[in-house]
Amino acid sequence: MKRTDQERLARELGRTEKKLRLAEKRTAGQDPVSAGAYSKRLAGLLMSDGQQIYNIDNDDGVLEVLMEMREQLSDKELVVALRRAIKMTKVPDIETPLDEMMALVAE
Repeated sequence: MKRTDQERLARELGRTEKKLRLAEKRTAGQDPVSAGAYSKRLAGLLMSDGQQIYNIDNDDGVLEVLMEMREQLSDKELVVALRRAIKMTKVPDIETPLDEMMALVAE
């Protein structure tokens, strides 16, 4: 077997091992710890009519996610994640729900 063939096989083996490692990481069921993952999770819980978000202070799921975000993320990442979640709901006024969420997190 030629050296180039051996190198090619080694590269292919490395790629398959890397794919397996990444697949194991994804299926490990770990809780999201990035700002993007939290914002997607929060946006899925928020209920709005396109003008206003209604369940910020009275939904236990939203409060739970907000408390997790406060523990896991820095202040800057928290604000970024909240803004992103509000933008995903396509509400025109971003500041009002952001202020409400920040007040809940500060408690």
